[in-house]
Amino acid sequence: MGRKIPKKGDIYRHFKGKKYQILDLAVCTETGEDMVVFETVDGSHRMYASFLESFLSALDTGKYPHADQKYRFVLCRNDKQAQASSVKRHGNTTSLILEFLDLDENDQRIAFLQKHQAQIDSRFLTAAAESLEFTDDSETVEERYDALISFLKTKAKYENGRR
Repeated sequence: MGRKIPKKGDIYRHFKGKKYQILDLAVCTETGEDMVVFETVDGSHRMYASFLESFLSALDTGKYPHADQKYRFVLCRNDKQAQASSVKRHGNTTSLILEFLDLDENDQRIAFLQKHQAQIDSRFLTAAAESLEFTDDSETVEERYDALISFLKTKAKYENGRR
């Protein structure tokens, strides 16, 4: 084959542009061939499996003459680089989630959300909503943020009246 075998955690770019993280290597039960199991890194977490030989194969330039890669998949980040990037990307969100979970009062939560609105992402909103047993089917981060604030204001209004 001649190319480096993918490792768990490595990020590869497909010749059409999408990036995928290697989840593991596997063996096909039908043929006994080595396979690569990988998922999208765009947030949709779609999982795929490909025969290792196919995954590492050269691109058919006759079929794809305008492609800018020599191979179907090329390594763009190894596991150590991916971990460093993940800590950078999620480090602040993780600390925000932990701070939010420590709050006891709905008014404190509202103030916290308003103070950190620019730092709040989808991951934070999912964790916050789950911690409050709140479900919402809004699509954008902004809509989800507004729905969470509205939920907390309603909850604060009715819970404060009970005391």
